[in-house]
Amino acid sequence: MVVRADARVTPADQAAAARAAGATVLLVVNDDDGRMIDWYGDPDGKTTGLLPVASLTVDEGEDLIKKITSPGKTRLKVEAHPSPQYLYDLADYHHGGIPDDPSAATDPGSLARIDNVFTSPTGQRITESREDSPSYEHWPAAYPYANAPGMTRVPPFPREPAEPGTRTDWVSAGDGVKWQQYADVDGWSTFTDIVSYRPGSVQSEHWFGPLIRPRMAGFELPHRVGNAIGGMVAGFGDGGSAHSGSSGLMARSFSLYQRGRLLVQGGPRHDFGVGDLAPQKLPYQLVVDTRGNTDVTPYSTTTHTEWSFQSGTADNQAIPLVQLDYGTAVDLAGRAKRTSVFSVKPVVLGSDAAKDAVSSVKLEVSYDDGASWRAQDLKESKGTWQTQLHAPARAGYVSIRVTAKQHNGGGITQTVTRAFGLK
Repeated sequence: MVVRADARVTPADQAAAARAAGATVLLVVNDDDGRMIDWYGDPDGKTTGLLPVASLTVDEGEDLIKKITSPGKTRLKVEAHPSPQYLYDLADYHHGGIPDDPSAATDPGSLARIDNVFTSPTGQRITESREDSPSYEHWPAAYPYANAPGMTRVPPFPREPAEPGTRTDWVSAGDGVKWQQYADVDGWSTFTDIVSYRPGSVQSEHWFGPLIRPRMAGFELPHRVGNAIGGMVAGFGDGGSAHSGSSGLMARSFSLYQRGRLLVQGGPRHDFGVGDLAPQKLPYQLVVDTRGNTDVTPYSTTTHTEWSFQSGTADNQAIPLVQLDYGTAVDLAGRAKRTSVFSVKPVVLGSDAAKDAVSSVKLEVSYDDGASWRAQDLKESKGTWQTQLHAPARAGYVSIRVTAKQHNGGGITQTVTRAFGLK
């Protein structure tokens, strides 16, 4: 069955096509640039239709329509790869002129490898993209807050569907090439920091992992400018990777205090700012609370994060805050073995100074949604603290509470209820 993109194909249409002799695939011919991205299943956005759907470009579709409407029989063989195993993203900048060979380097030694794992906690469709950040632009092409309240900038590149499972990406590295990667499910968007990769390096990204928590990217970090502090708090970075994230379906609130005195509370926007602060260095606390939504994910039902730091008057100085990244082997449903190894990797953004580095890490776990807690012994290796879980047979979830302190007296405490499930 072949249709044009301007014709809405309903599940009833697919059922009729499935009953037709020899109808095994639905081909949609786009009437615009590229391939058509649409949903051809049930209105719930989750239940797929009776037929697999493939999208054709205008030229491909017109050629096919011409063949099947010509006299005689046309045999069409369709080979489907619903989940690509690899992808290339290449960028190559040239200044002052176009070289004789303008092609980007693609040998393995020139590229970086990214091993992606995509999961969809409640079965929503995943869309994903990656944009470069050239030196002549302040942001990558698809700025992550384009759809935040008060923002009107729309990303020029559409998100492409990504199937649950693994995918290996090869991207240009070195020579000033920077990337930012994004992924969305309905009501939840996550993204990496703006990063540059070393040629030949290998890294991992886990999208929509179960442990969801406030985790800042570098450009969100609060800064002290004179007598003011400003930054961003998104609230919904997904577990398994150094991601920040935002959501219109999950609730977030944050407050900034100075010695217990409320200075500012967060509204619908991610960004915040407060002025008229005392010039001397004083203690501050940034407190963030989030509440999950089972329509989006069954995990991380509530989180509570407190950053403590000291700040005095400064000229656009980043405030060095600890961000917590976590690691544990979970299946595509977000469940770990009961004796899994669990790791905590604290990362200080805003400073490489020894005085701002992490001095200690403490981990507590709960198997009854925070009613009781037990301390876990940790072993540190190359900046990562690890422990082995021993979950009771009747436990269904693991909740975590982590406290990381800095040499400068600051630190973070983060609690995640139902951080991930158990098999």
